[in-house]
Amino acid sequence: MNRTRIATGLVISGGWLALLLYGPFWLFWLTFLVLGALALNEYFAMTLASSSRRDKVFGTLLGLLPLLAAYVGKPEAVSAGLFLSLFFLIVYSLTRYSVLDKSHAEFSAFALMMRLGFGVFYVGFSFSHFTLMLTLTEGKHLLILLTVITVFSDSFAYYTGMLLGRHKMAPAISPGKTIEGLIGGMTGSIIGAIIVCIWFFPSYSLVKMSLLTVFISLIGVMGDLTESMIKRTVGVKDSGHILPGHGGVLDRLDSLMIAAPVLFYLLDFGIVSL
Repeated sequence: MNRTRIATGLVISGGWLALLLYGPFWLFWLTFLVLGALALNEYFAMTLASSSRRDKVFGTLLGLLPLLAAYVGKPEAVSAGLFLSLFFLIVYSLTRYSVLDKSHAEFSAFALMMRLGFGVFYVGFSFSHFTLMLTLTEGKHLLILLTVITVFSDSFAYYTGMLLGRHKMAPAISPGKTIEGLIGGMTGSIIGAIIVCIWFFPSYSLVKMSLLTVFISLIGVMGDLTESMIKRTVGVKDSGHILPGHGGVLDRLDSLMIAAPVLFYLLDFGIVSL
């Protein structure tokens, strides 16, 4: 399993770097449109397992609207796409009310609306920020930084937790994660971020980069725990099986998809300037 996981990780990393360094904007957008569709399908397959296929397909289509709007390259376009998604979600939920509530289905129309709505926001809206990141100055390098922070954090946390882990961090959500692993992950992410900073952002303070990295690393952990909570609630181990050794798209990008919007808005609003 470890060899499979490493081999898959190397292929993903190589493809990701090639896309960032050499791929045109439209190809990057299209790639995340496809990845977003896969992630949305995984999310609704988990959370709406007993619902009709129509609900899952409609949820996936709704979630793609912010991703489609990201092609414009403006946050307001993504916000408009999100609003359209929520508007059509309300209309759809109203049409499903009489069927679901009168038939005493497992999900009421309101519960269906909440699960669909969270999927649109959690996956569709979050994924759109990968494309928005590319529109920023040094966007490609920022995405490399974000990726290195997340990958180093995950890797160091895994091995540190395996070797030294004693104190559980969130046993009810993810029993395998430890405080020691968290510390190791933050240490690894700082090392990775400093390397990227020296290479791509040589004028930026290493102290500031370290502080930003700790914050982004913690956001990534929160994203990881969010998906773990969803999987534990619905009783599945992985969101999918498309990536050998890694599970599904959500399993691989759960940390990045929350960290990307956070870093984007820190930069877009001038709170952080690299």
